[in-house]
Amino acid sequence: VPVGATTGKLKVTQPTTTLSSERTYYVTPQLTSFTPTSGPVGTTVTITGVSLTQTSKVTIGGKTATFTVNSDTQVTATVPTGAVSGKVAITTSGGVATSTTSFTVN
Repeated sequence: VPVGATTGKLKVTQPTTTLSSERTYYVTPQLTSFTPTSGPVGTTVTITGVSLTQTSKVTIGGKTATFTVNSDTQVTATVPTGAVSGKVAITTSGGVATSTTSFTVN
């Protein structure tokens, strides 16, 4: 999957026409790391991964966080009020990516 690819129909453009698939192709996000790994409510967490452009939701410890999509490979999120220690997850139109380790709220 090329960098910056998003979920949608496959399109082929030729000089005289553009062909579009009937089927929607889903680009599954991948969450590879996040920093810092711990902090209090209000901490800004930098999440790194692949296919993050279409991020529609970020959760930290099961609570929805406010976030900014910085690039296809990076999202920043703020640890929300009420968050508890737990996994970091990113939702896109292609699916959900969840961290293998937990963020510790302290």
